[in-house]
Amino acid sequence: MKIATTIGELYNLVSTPAEAVRAYRGTGFKYLDYSFYYAHTKEDSPYMLDDDRAWKAEVEAAGVAAEECGLKFVQAHAPGYNPGAGGDYSKCIRAMQRSVEACSMLGIPVTVMHTSFSQEYKYPTDRDGYFEYNRKFVGDVLKAAEKFNVTLCIENTSNGNANGCYFPRTGAEMNDFIAYMNHPLLGACWDTGHAVMDQKFDQYAELKELGSNLKAVHVHDNGIHSDQHLAPYCGSLQLDSIVKGLIDIDYQGSFTFEADAFLCHCNGDGALRQLPLEIRRDGLSLLYKIGKFALETYGIFEG
Repeated sequence: MKIATTIGELYNLVSTPAEAVRAYRGTGFKYLDYSFYYAHTKEDSPYMLDDDRAWKAEVEAAGVAAEECGLKFVQAHAPGYNPGAGGDYSKCIRAMQRSVEACSMLGIPVTVMHTSFSQEYKYPTDRDGYFEYNRKFVGDVLKAAEKFNVTLCIENTSNGNANGCYFPRTGAEMNDFIAYMNHPLLGACWDTGHAVMDQKFDQYAELKELGSNLKAVHVHDNGIHSDQHLAPYCGSLQLDSIVKGLIDIDYQGSFTFEADAFLCHCNGDGALRQLPLEIRRDGLSLLYKIGKFALETYGIFEG
């Protein structure tokens, strides 16, 4: 199994995705996840402009950087747009669709999106309303997935993150929505950190429940009380249950870290708030070694 990580973990230290990509050279990582998560949040974002040239140039530059560094993109995260929270739907959907096209440009086979949620649909009683509410939203992103042959994955969340709103927490709930949409390019991404926050979950059992619907993972840890996005061994994640579950369902995707807050910053706003890039690169090397240790221990590491 390949080990990957999100380049979004370096966006606060660099000016472009291409610059972030180059920072992974020498860290051990060979495979990367392209984060488009904030691509919809600013009006001057290249993904929000009418002209296609700027965002395509940014993606092409990241691809060139990856090739020069001997790296490969294997997964992505679509913009984190939530129609339930407002925003210009047409522009934000276009940004999400562009991120899917970008995956095609880079040869990325799978990308992850968040379904929409709002206080109108409460967990767990308003499932049917939530499903219908998301039919158009997810369907609009699937139009791009069809055009560019990219698998789209919905993601689980935690009770704390959803604030009482309906959003899939379990493998069964994700399977139900996938069955409801009934589209061959729709799958699931299991987020280990979100499940850690909802302590009741046996993550091995959830992975078994997802089975062949599981196309991607986000591996990170936390101390239960908040979505900290830390490296394994920094919180409460039972890593054995994750690796065993992936093996037992014959998972074919990458072991992708989303530990983007690991060694990210400390409290306050002084000169020591944020580590410099070179120390962050040391942290990335450690993150890679953790992943390699986990996969080698179970005999599934793919270099």
